[in-house]
Amino acid sequence: MEDIFGSVRTGPGAADHLGELQAWDLNTGKRVWQHNFKTIFWAPLLVTGGDVLFAGGTPDRQFRAFDARTGEQLWSFPAPAGVIGIPTSFEVDGEQYIAVTAGWGLDAQGVQNGIDKLQGTTTVVPKAGTLLVFKLR
Repeated sequence: MEDIFGSVRTGPGAADHLGELQAWDLNTGKRVWQHNFKTIFWAPLLVTGGDVLFAGGTPDRQFRAFDARTGEQLWSFPAPAGVIGIPTSFEVDGEQYIAVTAGWGLDAQGVQNGIDKLQGTTTVVPKAGTLLVFKLR
């Protein structure tokens, strides 16, 4: 297990978190902000033209929205399963929607199982299989 998950931050440097969401300024090469997660963070991301960043990917099943410029969490929604699908945005009749699938398993579950084995923990995340669609205001 240590050979497989040795690159996963489970040592003293990760005492307060394991996952990180970071924003970088590509012009300066400097990190602008960072949001820490106590658990793994396995998430495809979507950033809208209005600078709202959407992310899932944590075993707590939350689908979150952040201010893409500041990293402030704006909103979260408890999904029926871990959200590891790729969020997408679309428009219908002038209204913007965000859609994402919730369904924990495969690689995310495998990584979580490995971390649980190293940490002596058990994490249960419902598998589900749900399409969530949110209308933006």
